Amino acid sequence: MSLYFNYPWALLGLLGLIWLWYWHGRSVALATPWRRALSLGLRIAVVVCMVLALSDPRWLGTTGREHVVWLVDASRSTDGAALARAEELMAESSGADGPASQSVALFGRGAEALSGADEIEGAALSADAGDASDLAAALGFAEASFPAGHVKTVVLLSDGLETEGDAVSAAQKLAAAGTRVHTVLVEPERKPEVLVRQVDAPAQVAEDEPFRLTAEIFSTKEGEVEVDLFRNGTRVGTKTIEVREGLNQFETTQKVGREKLNEFRVAVRAPEGEDAFVDNNQAAAIVQSEGKSKALLISDQPEAARYLALALRQEGVLLDVRPAVGAPTQLSDLQNYDLVIFDNVPATALQPRQMDLIASYVRDFGGGFLMLGGDQAFGLGGYYQTAIEEILPVRSDFEKERETPSLGLVLVMDKSGSMSGLKVEMAKEAAKAAVELLGPQDYAGVVAFDGEAFWAAELGSARDKYAILQRISAIMAGGGTNIEPALELAYSQLSVLPAKLKHVILLTDGVSTPGRFYEVTTQMAQDRITVSTVALGADADQRLLEQIARWGNGRYYFTDNPQSVPQIFTRETMTAAKSALKELPFIPQAARPAPFLSGVNVNEAPFLLGHVITKAKPTAEQWLVTEAGEPLLSTWRFGLGQAGAWTSDARNRWAVEWLKWKDFGKFWAQVVRKLKRPSLLKDYPARMERARGGYRLVVDTVDERGGYLADVAGEAAVAGPDGQQQQVPLRVTAPGRLEGWFPATEQGAYHAQIQLKQSGQSLAQQYLSQTLGYPDELLLRPPDAELLAELARTTGGVFNPTADQITGEGEARTAENETELWPWLLALALLCFVGDVASRRLPERVPGPGGKAPAPKRAETVAG
Repeated sequence: MSLYFNYPWALLGLLGLIWLWYWHGRSVALATPWRRALSLGLRIAVVVCMVLALSDPRWLGTTGREHVVWLVDASRSTDGAALARAEELMAESSGADGPASQSVALFGRGAEALSGADEIEGAALSADAGDASDLAAALGFAEASFPAGHVKTVVLLSDGLETEGDAVSAAQKLAAAGTRVHTVLVEPERKPEVLVRQVDAPAQVAEDEPFRLTAEIFSTKEGEVEVDLFRNGTRVGTKTIEVREGLNQFETTQKVGREKLNEFRVAVRAPEGEDAFVDNNQAAAIVQSEGKSKALLISDQPEAARYLALALRQEGVLLDVRPAVGAPTQLSDLQNYDLVIFDNVPATALQPRQMDLIASYVRDFGGGFLMLGGDQAFGLGGYYQTAIEEILPVRSDFEKERETPSLGLVLVMDKSGSMSGLKVEMAKEAAKAAVELLGPQDYAGVVAFDGEAFWAAELGSARDKYAILQRISAIMAGGGTNIEPALELAYSQLSVLPAKLKHVILLTDGVSTPGRFYEVTTQMAQDRITVSTVALGADADQRLLEQIARWGNGRYYFTDNPQSVPQIFTRETMTAAKSALKELPFIPQAARPAPFLSGVNVNEAPFLLGHVITKAKPTAEQWLVTEAGEPLLSTWRFGLGQAGAWTSDARNRWAVEWLKWKDFGKFWAQVVRKLKRPSLLKDYPARMERARGGYRLVVDTVDERGGYLADVAGEAAVAGPDGQQQQVPLRVTAPGRLEGWFPATEQGAYHAQIQLKQSGQSLAQQYLSQTLGYPDELLLRPPDAELLAELARTTGGVFNPTADQITGEGEARTAENETELWPWLLALALLCFVGDVASRRLPERVPGPGGKAPAPKRAETVAG
């Protein structure tokens, strides 16, 4: 036992006793000696107690008071067996010799405390928490939940099947902290079950090369099951097989065609009542094909893209053509292609997540991308400030030409209460993006409306964009919806504006109060003011907004995603400004020698009839330009991949003469081959292995002679089923071997692009994929008694203890008990302070006989 101070420097405050002694002697000089001594003593006691309290003294002692934390495995593999066993043990150990206090926590992927031991019956983990067993996290949770000043005991009830974490390391930390862990092995009731444990297939095969695919099927009893085989989601075979108790092998011979990424999934079906869990009935493997390179052409009108598609196929380029609605939504779809081509596809036809996916495909996974021009491409397509514009070698915003007609743009924005939150924020971002695209000769204004309308930003010159953007930021949502006053307010100012072009963009998400919409809109159209409308969400009056756009000679848009609004606004702004389109004949000019166009005589190329005006980014390589020096064909490297921009088109609008050119197909084939993803190097084999709670990436960097490469570093870009990317460093774990690990808990495909460097220079790339079918929790493995025994042994606990052993009967265990003394010191200081006040306030005279106090003596005057 000992006493220590948390803040010993506070004891310097005792020096104040010197000042107190001096001050006290002067302030109570006329008091009687005994009262002066009492007051001084009490004041000294107050100061001493306060100073000691500030130093936070603690009394360290020992205690035998025990607290038991019951850690109950509620994961799916225990199937409730641990809960039942915990109830039994708690009842047996709750007698007179039971623990002084106890608490209960359930665990799976994480741990959750119960408010009382009586709630264990029928308790369950929250959603998805039972899909894993993280014993290490559970032990850490138990250690953190112990109250101070108790002997610490943990009772862990589990099957020992750890799927995440490192329980042994966690137990070592508990042992160092004096915590004892008893472990209780629980075995769930044996039920009929059949599952697919894993599917094995080679990671890479040649096109049309046969290979063996093997599936491990585990069953708890003999019987017949049906086995289905799927390739890329399509069932390619079904077979009924006999399974015996235990592990069974199912083998088949398969081959892959033109698809570069092939998922083979094996699923089993057991008779009704013969399968306890259905979530583990299937597993998959991904096989990459070493076949020919393939490109994906996405067009707003696939029929109009037939000229380019036919020319590329004639040049030997494998090509798939899709409409905009078929744009990939998953990385596994994109990885089948080495190049993606956008042919006049507007950003409004894509979801923001799709654009982010394509940007990641180029940046992180080495894919190629090419955008072709048209009246819905680049800025005209609404790509300003999007992920797609980021990967392009050209910018969609530019300084407008002097001869371009000035534009008067009014943004009419719904700010009713239903627009609150993300909707109004995205609307404001859209308005800002539209204003940023305007030139100094243009005019901009913003009308905000709910039940009434007002100018959020007065209609005026777009030169002072900062002031307009500031006023847009101040818009707040609230109120009803009434469109007519907002349109009239916009019309009143636009009608007298000196701009050559006048345009209104109306955005709303609700149903408006009835009004004179036809009269107002047709009058605007007569005064050459066009009106486009955007319906945001299914609750908007889509029929009315479509009619307003038709009456106003504008365009109508519908979106249920607020994040799409900025693309709509920027597309509308550039379309209305008529500034990004130049439909004049020109002859392409070579800006620099283009080695990839070898054999193509660009100087003999016919004229083009138009293009989209863009501006090259600083590091872009311009190969072809217009006669005015504007970008026509530009490329650059972006991350691991390449992207290109062709600002004219490849169809019978602007390139009608090019379609007749003898080198048309050859030109485009050469451009495609430059931008496509190169064949992945396989000099250094890599693999992705299922590891505890994730995947381990392993790369062997050995040269042709079997020697280890020196100074090799690497990292991997990994994308999960949700599309989220993460960077995984690869570290040297042995000579010639690099390894990395990343967590994987979501079901679906995981893609890794490995980049190796030697002495800072690029060495090789490798692409790997694996698919996670179901959590390891449902693998139906035998309980791990050895792990539980090791946990108990490491901490001095007992494996499968009795109730008496849990409570430590007959064993004296103590824990350090710390008592805080500052509350007592403060209480004592308060009492002394009250005593001091009382000593100075109570009368000093004592009543004499008869209840009257003697008369005080008169003070004698001493004459000088």
